[in-house]
Amino acid sequence: MRSFGYICLIVLIAGLLSGCKSKKEMIATIADLDGNWKVTELNEQKLDPEQSRQVLQFDILRRHLSGNAGCNRMTGSIEYNEAMPNIIKFSQVATTRMACPNMKSENEFLGTLAKVVRFQKTDEAKPIHSIVFFGTDNKPLMVIEKQ
Repeated sequence: MRSFGYICLIVLIAGLLSGCKSKKEMIATIADLDGNWKVTELNEQKLDPEQSRQVLQFDILRRHLSGNAGCNRMTGSIEYNEAMPNIIKFSQVATTRMACPNMKSENEFLGTLAKVVRFQKTDEAKPIHSIVFFGTDNKPLMVIEKQ
């Protein structure tokens, strides 16, 4: 009877350890960002992507960022180190200079993009459909969803 108890304990521990391992493996990496994304939340405020028109396009191979800041087109560079898979920085971001009726949301978007230092997935499995960007204070800055 005692050996049966030990066997049950070993099976329980093995199950717990394998469960922990599978969650660790599901970390978002820089490759998961490749493609087109719409901004659905900015500074903890939900956005209607059809109205805000803020779109990010990541070309990870070229380390390039492009998209729409709301009114103006944008372009920039992506900085990352593959040894730290969820650390990221957007640099040399530039936009066109069209006259837009409301620049407040676009300026907020660009300012927030400059504060991003890391990202993580919100999905439980792959493929990843939603990513959260964080600042240095570990506060969520932006949520994007795959198009």
